[in-house]
Amino acid sequence: MNPSWRKPAPLGWSAAREGQYTTAAPLLGGASITLLGLVITDRDRFRWPDPTLFALALTALFMVMAVVWGVRSRQYLYSRGDVEAWWGPLSEMPANRHAELIQDQREHYSTWARLAGRADFCYTSGLLCLAAGSSLALAPPAHAAAPAWRWCAAGTTAAPVVAVLLAWAVRFLRDVLRS
Repeated sequence: MNPSWRKPAPLGWSAAREGQYTTAAPLLGGASITLLGLVITDRDRFRWPDPTLFALALTALFMVMAVVWGVRSRQYLYSRGDVEAWWGPLSEMPANRHAELIQDQREHYSTWARLAGRADFCYTSGLLCLAAGSSLALAPPAHAAAPAWRWCAAGTTAAPVVAVLLAWAVRFLRDVLRS
């Protein structure tokens, strides 16, 4: 069986990732840095300023790393059409050169998938840290007059973090029990 060209599935996956790392991650990282500055300057208005700062600093770090890994990964993703644009029609190449280009693309695709996986991990971790930092920032200070709405807002932003952590725990336990 001849090797074939690798492609992302679904086909829009790579474009979605590109938007995630060139638009969403920088914006979310910038938002976390802005909130970080707010917490630094008004520490007394926050119930837990230090954990909030830590979560927001992690958010900024993860979002920057998502951009770095996302951009690095992109250089390894290309299609058969891209190869033909540079090398000419594949039908006019010797069979060994055609096979060599397919093998190169398959190896590069694997590198893209590995690096994009790192970017995904950083982006997801950044989202979780942003949700945690936002939740910590929303918790009312001890001296707040009417904290109920602030606690509701803090709980709302904490919910995705709790849901993801529970899903990871369930997956981990399922894997442990299977082995």
